[in-house]
Amino acid sequence: MKRDLITVNDLTVPETLALFEAAQEYELMLPAERLRLRDLQAARQCLLMFYEPSTRTRISFQVAAHAFGMSTCVADAVGTSVVKGESLTDTAQTFGAMGFDLAVFRHPEDGAAAQFAREFACPVVNGGDGCDSHPTQALLDCYTLWKRKLLKEGLQIGICGDVLHSRVARSNARLLNRFSITPHFIGPPALLVNAPAGEGSKMGFLASLHTELDPLLPELDVLIMLRTQFERHGGQELVARDEFAAGYQLNHRRLQRLKPKAVIMHPGPVNRGIELADEAMADQRSAILEQVANGVFVRMALIALLVTPEEAL
Repeated sequence: MKRDLITVNDLTVPETLALFEAAQEYELMLPAERLRLRDLQAARQCLLMFYEPSTRTRISFQVAAHAFGMSTCVADAVGTSVVKGESLTDTAQTFGAMGFDLAVFRHPEDGAAAQFAREFACPVVNGGDGCDSHPTQALLDCYTLWKRKLLKEGLQIGICGDVLHSRVARSNARLLNRFSITPHFIGPPALLVNAPAGEGSKMGFLASLHTELDPLLPELDVLIMLRTQFERHGGQELVARDEFAAGYQLNHRRLQRLKPKAVIMHPGPVNRGIELADEAMADQRSAILEQVANGVFVRMALIALLVTPEEAL
């Protein structure tokens, strides 16, 4: 029976930890050992179906697939019959009939990945849909924390910025909750989401909500800054850029208030000068490029789990 990854909840906590252990084994492999992986899935094919632009997710999945010798086919809405009005159901069934062994799927609408997976014959990974889910980003973020032995109850982690439109924030909150961690959602009221701490959140996760960043800075072990997603604001300026920068930009002054060993993260791409100043990108506490590197190893472990579980580390 095929298995999909649509949300982080599709993996149990033990499976998530096993995925991290496998990712770390891939990361620590010597070059010669990695070369021996290239024949494991040489006859298999991965579809990368992206209805939205992507650099990190798409390319890292390509790199991860190629590490096993798997071939990849990249498709988007513009270059397929989607522009002719083909439905998502027909698109999924069409690609499914071509014999792909795995699909990574990104779409601007909530729930689209689950719909695609229902019609696609082989495993589907949600590469980000709408504002709701981006499970592999949450996995690589938490892998970054797990390697530092930070992924445990008591972690003080802030997720700051355009929370309202962030599938990264939602997916991270769901995964962090499974490790008994309640994140702090931080941002202007117009860009926050209603997911209060306490039992029974209808959003499927718990978070504490804050409209000010500065008071929290000295307490945070981790700060994830989010990209302001202007393309999802419906042509409106929900918060003026200079107002956002004044209240929430991680700059020199705020860097001084963070703990010396705090971890700075960002899912990318970064709007320099809005959520992050140049000095934050260059700060020694930044794990932003490490996140990118970690994404390859986490996605390698995920491909092995979904496509050839019998060969997974």
